Amino acid sequence: MVSLGILGSVGSGKSFVAKIFTKLGFDVFSADNEVINIYQNDKTVNKKISKFFKLKLYNNRINKAELREFIKKYPKKFKFLNKTIHPLVRKKLINFLEKNKSKKLVVLDVPLLIENNLLKFVDIFIFIKTAPRVFNSRITKRKNLDKLFLRILRKQQVSEKIKEGYADFVIYNNSRNKVKQQIKNVINKIILND
Repeated sequence: MVSLGILGSVGSGKSFVAKIFTKLGFDVFSADNEVINIYQNDKTVNKKISKFFKLKLYNNRINKAELREFIKKYPKKFKFLNKTIHPLVRKKLINFLEKNKSKKLVVLDVPLLIENNLLKFVDIFIFIKTAPRVFNSRITKRKNLDKLFLRILRKQQVSEKIKEGYADFVIYNNSRNKVKQQIKNVINKIILND
């Protein structure tokens, strides 16, 4: 099994690239989906977060918009979220890799691969590169992501330059209709050693 990790900044198009891999028939581990699942179903985590951030629970769940507003006021408290949620995501990732160890290629869509010391789980890295004008256009269309919250998210991550330094392949995501062919080329190089 070859595990392929997707690297890129917030809004570069990592999830878009991951969806293409899924459509092409590959199993993808999405950390974002796992986090959503934790917030929706893990009462213990919701209670911990509610207690730490002094937020109300609604049907045993925290309100994500309220949490975001709190973090914007106290960005240093983001560390608590990482410490609470990322060990659970790591366990899910290990289970995913174990379950899919007979597959030729699996894809890891994990925003904090480098920052959370998950490099040992990745064989090959692709970096999603997006031109600044395209990036700015996409970011402005995203709900729940104002400039302040975007800045806080970026502070959690290493720079694009460091991420690109890990890359075995670079996918240019400036024109979405050209991304699929670039991904197919990467797959051929990995699986067929082209």
